[in-house]
Amino acid sequence: MGHRQKNLEPLSKFEWTIMNRIWEKGRQTAREVMEALPVEHQRAYTTIQTYLERLVEKGYLQKEKLGLVNFYTATVNRSSVVEGATSHFVNQVFGGSASRLAAFLLPNINLQPEDILVIRQMLKEAEDQNG
Repeated sequence: MGHRQKNLEPLSKFEWTIMNRIWEKGRQTAREVMEALPVEHQRAYTTIQTYLERLVEKGYLQKEKLGLVNFYTATVNRSSVVEGATSHFVNQVFGGSASRLAAFLLPNINLQPEDILVIRQMLKEAEDQNG
């Protein structure tokens, strides 16, 4: 599985649902993807096929035909796609500013004590790296 390429189009919400399934389970058929979707994401078989083909065209999946069955495999790893999507979001919404993102998130989420410890450790590591 390769790294995220800069020219990949962003994923739609439903494409994320499909990709998460494939990242979790590996190589899948359209039927396997369809049957594994939560009730709120159920779609017709032909709709799933269309989305899978679109993901092949976008470069996120590769298709392998064995007999009459198409198998779909991710061509990019999840962490690379998440990193790209997150960077795009932070740049678009917060002008690339991590502090503006944090200022928005902190009052709007329910931080647990262990979350605070992890964040403190991450900040300390970032501080140590940047001098």
